[in-house]
Amino acid sequence: MVARMSTLVLDLINDRRPQVVAFLLRVNGSLGGRLASLTLVFALALLLALWQGAKPLPPSAWQELGLLSDSPALRLVAQRDAAALQDLFDERGYTLTRLSGGAAVPRLAVARLPRDIDDLIDSAARKALFLRSLLPLVLQANAEIARIRGKVTAALDARAAGRLGAVDSLWLEQVAAWYGADPEDAADILRRIDQVPPSLALAQAAQESGWGRSRFARDANALFGQRTWGEGQPGLAPKEADQDNFRVRAFPDLMSGVRAYLHNLNSHRAYADLRARRARARAVGTAASSLDLAGSLTSYSEEGAAYVAALRELITSNDLRTLDGLRLERLRGS
Repeated sequence: MVARMSTLVLDLINDRRPQVVAFLLRVNGSLGGRLASLTLVFALALLLALWQGAKPLPPSAWQELGLLSDSPALRLVAQRDAAALQDLFDERGYTLTRLSGGAAVPRLAVARLPRDIDDLIDSAARKALFLRSLLPLVLQANAEIARIRGKVTAALDARAAGRLGAVDSLWLEQVAAWYGADPEDAADILRRIDQVPPSLALAQAAQESGWGRSRFARDANALFGQRTWGEGQPGLAPKEADQDNFRVRAFPDLMSGVRAYLHNLNSHRAYADLRARRARARAVGTAASSLDLAGSLTSYSEEGAAYVAALRELITSNDLRTLDGLRLERLRGS
């Protein structure tokens, strides 16, 4: 249909070529004419895009919506064994003891957990390696969400004042759609685009992956047990036979899994209570408590209330709340 219309338009232009050329020369002769022409071209392109229908957003819209940092924020780390990764962290002075003293977190992105992490006999050392591997990723993903929230807040303010441009308006609608929000409901949009306490994210990753020892963690970078039923996303099937044909969603690297986990909490209808609790804390100027937010995650696991109790035990017994106030090292030049 679009091809036929394009052909008809071109044929009409060819038939009226002298008149079209004369008109374009007159328009191009003034600044106002040039501006009007550009505006008309843009409007026609926008209308054509809307008429064709917006394509559905991909499973991860970070790149497509321009939500990632403009420059690499973390340095990729690809150590293959646990000892090498421990040595790297120790050389950088990256220890949980230093973090408890307020030290900044190095900008290191572990691509995947060492396959021999389960071979570490010392459980405390294994847990420390797991936490140090994931913490920079969670902090970076939260920083990206804060950046998105800032851009969305500015767009919402501009829309309320009647000065939001067509391109930014379309971008805002796409972001709202990606988060499952009503584009006209500013409060709902902002409830969904917010950070998750690192202690909660780390506790869920530890609980779901057995501190990185599960098959899904080793083979699929899946630390949060997210399920998929469709064929469009890669995943690993559980070994149990009676599992409703779902698979555990696989990721190319740990960072992708962290982003998907945060987006899941921020978009899925099952976690509306978590978002409401978080918004109430923000409204009174306090940081959301991971222990409180954990109470809204009965739907995350079939274990329900027992799952919530396990998360709270992980958070308290491992002092994970001490990691909530930490920040990544400053980027060079910033």
